[in-house]
Formats: sequence, C-alpha cells, structure tokens
Amino acid sequence: MRIKAVGKIGKKQGFKVGDELTMLGGYKVQDDLDYLFYDNEQRFDAQVVRDGKQKTIHVKKKEGESLELEFDYEMKPVVCKNHCIFCFVDQLPKGMRDSLYVKDDDYRYSFMCGSYVTMTNVTDEDIERIVRLKLSPLYISVHAFDNDIRKYMLKNPNTVKLIDQMRYLGSHGIAMHTQLVIVPGVNDGKVLEESIRGLHTVPGVETVAVVPVGLTGHRNGLSDLNTVNEQNARETLALVDKLHKEYGGFCWCSDEYYVKAGVDVNDSGFYGAYDQIENGVGLLAQFKENFEYELDEVEDCNLNKCVHMITGVSFAPYLKEYAKRIDKKLGTHSVVHTVINDFFGHSVTVAGLVTAGDILNQVDASGADLVILPDNMLREFTDTFLDNIRLGELEEKLGVKIIPVAHDGSNILSTIKRYFEE
Repeated sequence: MRIKAVGKIGKKQGFKVGDELTMLGGYKVQDDLDYLFYDNEQRFDAQVVRDGKQKTIHVKKKEGESLELEFDYEMKPVVCKNHCIFCFVDQLPKGMRDSLYVKDDDYRYSFMCGSYVTMTNVTDEDIERIVRLKLSPLYISVHAFDNDIRKYMLKNPNTVKLIDQMRYLGSHGIAMHTQLVIVPGVNDGKVLEESIRGLHTVPGVETVAVVPVGLTGHRNGLSDLNTVNEQNARETLALVDKLHKEYGGFCWCSDEYYVKAGVDVNDSGFYGAYDQIENGVGLLAQFKENFEYELDEVEDCNLNKCVHMITGVSFAPYLKEYAKRIDKKLGTHSVVHTVINDFFGHSVTVAGLVTAGDILNQVDASGADLVILPDNMLREFTDTFLDNIRLGELEEKLGVKIIPVAHDGSNILSTIKRYFEE
C-alpha cells in the first residue's frame, strides 16, 4: 500500500510519503487491517519500498501513539460465491444504485461493520490471519448446524468446513455472533432446535439471532419458498424462548416474529447488550426504552402544529400509539402514514425498505407543518432512498419540510420540539 500522508510520529520513525508499505511484523501487508493492528503496537519492524529499494524501519513508539499513516488504497469487498436459495440481492428489482447489487461476503467487513458472512470463501491463511490480528467479534451466517442442510441452502460445498472453522476461531479467542435465516419447511422446527443447541457447543459463539426469510415480489425463476405465517411464528417463538431460558440468554428471535405472531415483544432487559440489534433483535424494546426516557426529559408544551409520520406496515400500529403520547406531551396533532411496499412487494413490511417512490404515491401531506421519517430509510451517511431519490426531491414534491429521526426512538420528541421552537 502506497503512503499518501504521514503524521508527526510516523515521520519521526522514518516513514515518507510515496513509500510502498510491504511488510509489518514479518507479515505481508494485505490491507488497512494489518496497519491498524500494528499501529497499536509499540515495537515492530516495517518494510517499505522507497525509490525501488527495500528499507526496514524499526518502529519504537509509546503506548497510544499513532503513526497516522494514510494510504492511496481502496479496500474492495470480496464477492460472495454462494447461490443461497433465499438471497435477497437476487430478489431486488431493477433501477436501484449499483452498490446494492454487489454480493459481498468478506470477513474483514464483518469485523469492521458487523456484516454477516458465510465463510465459504475463507482460506486457511485467512483463518490464521483472523486469529493473528484478533479480528473479533465476527458475525457469521450459519442457517443450519447440519452440514447437508446448510449446503442445500447455500448451494456451496465449501460450507461443510464452517463449524470446524468456527471451533478453531473460538478456541483461539475469537468471539462470534451468529444468525439463522429461517425458511419454513427447510431449517425450522427440529432443525432449528438442533442448530441452536449445536452452536451452544461451539467455543466463542456468544449469540444466535433467529430471523425469518425475507421474500420480495421479484422472485421469477428462483426457488419456491414458504414465508413465515402466524402459526409458524408462534411455534418458532415458543421454541427459541424455551432455549433462551435454558441457556440464560444466547438466542433470540427478531422482532418480526413477534409482529407476525401478534405477540408483545419482551422488555429491554430480555435482550442483554443488544448484540443483535442490527438484525432486528430488540428494536421494538430499544425504541420503547429510548422513547420513555425522552418522554420524561422533554418539557411539556403546546406547539399546536400538525406532524405527519411515515413508517412501514410492521411498525405502524406501534407508532400510532406512540403518536398519541407525543401529541399529549407536545400539543401536536399527529397523522401516521402506513406505506405499503409496492417497490419490493407487499410481503416486505419493514420501514427501512420503504422507498421515496412509494411515499410519493401513497402519502398526502396536505396540512402538515412537518413530516418525519426514520433515518434508516436513507442510505447511511447520505440523504438518498433505496430507489435513488434524494430527501430534498421528496421534500419538494410533498411541499413540506421533512426531517429524518433516529429509528431507535431516541430523538423524536426533541426533534419535533426543536424544529418548531427555533
């Protein structure tokens, strides 16, 4: 990796802009993770190529000091080699941004971003690197403890190595959070119980998230799969809750199971440290916890304004109840818009997959003084929806100010109050 910027400590150690960093600690440099690991060390050797010649730099620095090196390098994700029967990318409609069609399956991004990987493209050298660089925790898609069932689901024979790989990683100090995407009739019921019990025997596995398969309306030519219905959801909840009690935690169903079963979710204490929150495990409990806290913190007022709130089908019944309490607290009049997902298909009900196009086709914001929607409808760190429409465009077409709010319920009241009082 070629160095494009060097900090004060790095210059003192002997690094220069233009150096090609080739080895750290005796190992070949592959990407930023090598640098980040050794930058935390106080003593190590680095090899660079400068003006065509190899040069060794003996780094000696104090604890907490950083070389502050920047590189002219872009780490591209390793592409998935599976052909999963439930792959969500295969079910995407056309016309979305190119990055959404990339099937990544990269253990590095699992460590850095918490994305789930199947490990089917991981080599023995990769496994050793994970251990050496202490890339922990990892997030691993298991789907079934049984090798044959998992091979059927992933359509990749390399997956038979997974459990042995996980045992090795766990025995060397790597923590793992796992998920089981459940396809009724394939890996639910007895298979699901055996999967959870099997994972409980693997050292390093800290949690298991049980998630229902997501099916869109764009499955032409794909496997004919069953979706989760109310009865299946109730049976799965009963099974997972039984194992949760037996193991004192460890496994949870995602909130979607509770919604489909028509069952109240558990309180926040049930979900521990929310390790699986990005998998939809405990979102409703977290929202309630954050909302209750803010409700006590924000002062009562009488804004006398009309606030429209946009969400998906799953969360709409909950948001309507919260809206009543917002109105009582802030003196507002709230209107909740439930957006049906025509873009992906009506079986997709989560707010995070609502598109601007569906909002435009279904939401009449007449009379609204403000519109709010959850920030997870937008691509992270951007103002763009899944269908490439930007927030400003939607705002202009609806003719009203739109403000994204935290989807975890932590700032709804304060955002509304601040907007009208500033």
